[in-house]
Amino acid sequence: MTTFESCQISVTYSITLNHRNQMREASFIDKNKHRWHDIEHFEKENPDEISSDFIDLVNDLSYAQTHYPHSRITNYINFLAARVYKSIFVQQDKNPILEYWKKDFPLVIGHNQKVLWVAVSFFFTFSILGYVCSFLDTNFIESVLGSGYVQMTEANIKKGIPFGVYASESALSMFLKIFANNLFVGLILYMSGILLGIGSFYHTFKNGLMFGTFMAMFFKHSLGIQAIGVIMLHGTLELMGLILECMAGLILGLSFLFPNTLTRREALKKGMLESAKIYIGTIPFTILAAFIESYVTHLGKAGFSQANPLIMILLAIVFISSWVFVIWYFFIYSKKVAKAFPLEVYLKEIVA
Repeated sequence: MTTFESCQISVTYSITLNHRNQMREASFIDKNKHRWHDIEHFEKENPDEISSDFIDLVNDLSYAQTHYPHSRITNYINFLAARVYKSIFVQQDKNPILEYWKKDFPLVIGHNQKVLWVAVSFFFTFSILGYVCSFLDTNFIESVLGSGYVQMTEANIKKGIPFGVYASESALSMFLKIFANNLFVGLILYMSGILLGIGSFYHTFKNGLMFGTFMAMFFKHSLGIQAIGVIMLHGTLELMGLILECMAGLILGLSFLFPNTLTRREALKKGMLESAKIYIGTIPFTILAAFIESYVTHLGKAGFSQANPLIMILLAIVFISSWVFVIWYFFIYSKKVAKAFPLEVYLKEIVA
């Protein structure tokens, strides 16, 4: 055999070997590309899943470095492995409480904005109904609020302290009573939603009617604007809590009936997890509303006309801050968080 023939055989063998390597690399990529795509584009929160992905990537990288050390796919896998490695330590450093308020809670709200607006519509429709009925029927206010409460309020109005009910006992005692009552009312409103949402609808109707009637009582005495300013010091957070509890109840009761793209089992699991997160999220607002009602609202018991200027400034700050927070956090920030985590990623995370 000549030297030329030997070279020809060597070149042919090299070409054949390269071709086989290319075929193996293509097969390797085709087998794993979907898994790599998911790791790259879908953020995971479960530490076990992240660790599993990291182990798989390390194995892939070891194989690629052995068989295709100069290939671009090796660099790509190395990039993914490094990113997942960093995310493991980021997960460990995260504060779960901060993460809940920064991401988890607003994410649930953001992906259920339609249900939130339905709950808002229910509450304010029933409030308007209570307000209108109070002017159409002279006995309506007493039938809803009770004659004893109405007589006490009218007596306070004559004394010049129309909102004196908020200063009728010690602040601590009032705080504990208000918090316990509102927590119980909220729990009933939420849990009754399991009856296909009908229970939450009914309790929202009852609370909305009472609120509208309560406001009408002050408007009848030309104290409506002052009532809004004083009562909504704590009422903004308290009523938002009721709306969220109605929202949680509707999600709990209707998720099974309207599964959309999910199976009914998945939809029920999704509804239970979402509604529980929403209800848990309302508890701090219930506490804060009870605190404001017990320790701040009583400062406006005589209304605006007799309030100290410094107290007026304090009340104005509390009033404006509560409204700004509610609008920003629940209707703006939650929507922004939902956009950052698209529906398919969100569903994969919450139903997994």
